[in-house]
Amino acid sequence: MLIRSRTAFLTLAAGLALSVGVAACGGSSESDGDSGGSTGASAGAATTADGGGSSSASGTPEGNLRVVLAAPPSGLDPIVSARDGQYVWGTMLEPLVNVDERELPDRTGLVTDWSRPNPTTWEFRLRPGVRFTNGEPFDAAAAAFAIQENVDNPAGILKSYFGNVRSVRARGDDTVVVTTRTPQVNLVNLLSTVFALPPAYYREAGSEGFTKRPVGTGPFTWTRELPGRSMQVSANPGYWGDAPGVRDVTFTWATDAQQRLSLLQSGAADVSFDLPPTQAQAAQEAGLDVLEIPTAVKITAFLQADRAPFDDPAVRRAAALAIDRDQIVESIFQGRATATGGLLNMLPGEEPASEITPNMEEAKALLRGATPSVTLTYPTKYTNIQDVAEATGGMLEEAGFRVTLRALDYGAMVGQIVRRNIDGIYLLGAVPNVAHPDFFARGFMTSTSITANCPDRELDVLTARALEQPDAETAQPIYDELNTRAVVEDACYAPLYNQTFNIGAKDVSGLEYSPLNVPHFEHAKLGG
Repeated sequence: MLIRSRTAFLTLAAGLALSVGVAACGGSSESDGDSGGSTGASAGAATTADGGGSSSASGTPEGNLRVVLAAPPSGLDPIVSARDGQYVWGTMLEPLVNVDERELPDRTGLVTDWSRPNPTTWEFRLRPGVRFTNGEPFDAAAAAFAIQENVDNPAGILKSYFGNVRSVRARGDDTVVVTTRTPQVNLVNLLSTVFALPPAYYREAGSEGFTKRPVGTGPFTWTRELPGRSMQVSANPGYWGDAPGVRDVTFTWATDAQQRLSLLQSGAADVSFDLPPTQAQAAQEAGLDVLEIPTAVKITAFLQADRAPFDDPAVRRAAALAIDRDQIVESIFQGRATATGGLLNMLPGEEPASEITPNMEEAKALLRGATPSVTLTYPTKYTNIQDVAEATGGMLEEAGFRVTLRALDYGAMVGQIVRRNIDGIYLLGAVPNVAHPDFFARGFMTSTSITANCPDRELDVLTARALEQPDAETAQPIYDELNTRAVVEDACYAPLYNQTFNIGAKDVSGLEYSPLNVPHFEHAKLGG
C-alpha cells in the first residue's frame, strides 16, 4: 500500500491508515439499519457503514473507510469552527482555490483562473456547471457569498485576514471581483482556505444548522451522525471531479493514543491519526504501515512581553536562550519532530534567515542572580505536550526562573489569550491555513493578532509593508527582517519544533496528507 504526502519533497514510500473503530461499543461500525441520531443529508448519500471492502473493477466506490481521530471535531462550519473539523468537513466542502504539491495556488479547483488588472483588484473565473449537493448552483454569487462571510462574520476565525477587503461582487455567473483597500499579494493564497457554501441553505440553517448537516460541492456528502460516537460521509454521485475511491468514510475518535493503536491492531479501524512516537514505533514493530509527515505545525513558546517579568527585554532573551529545542526533539520525540528557531519559515525544510542559539550560561548571566517567577501554560491538545512543558520549565529553572506549570483545555486557553487574560509564557501550536508568512505575521505578531503578545509596533509596519509588495519574491526579505526582529531581537517568541505527524494504516492506499495538516480521502482505497 502507498499513502503519500501531497508535498513533492515529502514523498515517502510508507503506508498510513489508522483504525476508525467505534470506541464505546467494540464493533467495527454501525449497522445499516441503525437510525438513532441520523441527520441524513441531501442528494442520495449511502447510509451503509459496514467495515472494509474494496473498489469495484468498474470504478464504482465501494467499502467503508474507518478512520479514528484523536478527538471529535469541534465544529463543521468552516466560517467559525476550528480547523480540527476539516478532517470531516473537508470531505464535503471544497476551497475556492486548490493548491499544488508545494502548497501554492493552482487552477484545478472551483476557481480555474485569476488575473490582477491593477494592484488592488483581483478577478476570479469559476468552473462552470458545479452544484452543491442540495441542488443550489455554485456560481459567482455563491463564491462571493463565501468570501463575504469571511469578511463580515464577527465570529469568523479568519476575519482578521480579510480586513483589507473593500468589496466582493459577482460579475455574471462565472466571475468574482475582489477589491482591496491596499495591495494584498496573498489574496489568492487566502482563497485556498475559503470554502464554498450554498448561500440559501447557509442563511436558512445558520451556523448551528449547517454544522449538523453540512452541504458542499465535494467528493463526499453528509450521511449521518451518531452523537458522541461517529460521523459518516458517503460518495457524492453528482461530483464534478473523479469519483472517490471508497463508498463511505466513517469517523470516530479516541483521545487515548494507545486505544487508537489498539483499534488499528485489532482490525476495528483502517486508519488512525496522531500516533505519538511510542505508538508509532509499536505500530511499525507490529507490521502496520506508518507514515511520518513533517508538518508546518510549529509548537512555539509565546512570551507575554507587555507584562512582568517579560516586559524586560533581558529577561525575555534569557528565557529564549535557556530553551534548547534540539534537546526537546531528541529526548521527547526521539527525532520524530524537527527543531526550528524561526516563526515565519512556513513549510518543513525552510530555514529562517536568523535564529537564537541556545546558551544556558548567557541566559544565567542576563538574569544577574534574579529569580523571576513565571507561569508556563500549556494546552492538553498536542502530542507529548506535557513532557515538552516540563522540559521547558526545567530549562527555565536551570537558568534561574521559578516556574509554575499550568495545564488548560485548549479552548479555555485560547479564550484567555484572545481576552488578553494570560501572562508569563505559554506553549501554542502555530498552525498555518495557507503556506504564506503573512498568515503567522498577522496571526501572531501584529497588535491586532490573536496573541498580540509583542508590543513592538514596528512589527505592524513590516507586516503591512510586506503584504503590499507586488510579488512573493520582493516580500520575502521583509518577512526575513520581521522574523529576525520579533524572534531574535525582541525575543517575544521562542519557536521550538515542527511536529511530525504519524498516521497508522492497514491495507489502505491513496490517502494523502499535506504539511498544513489537511487530509485528503478522495483517492483512498481499501485493500491497498
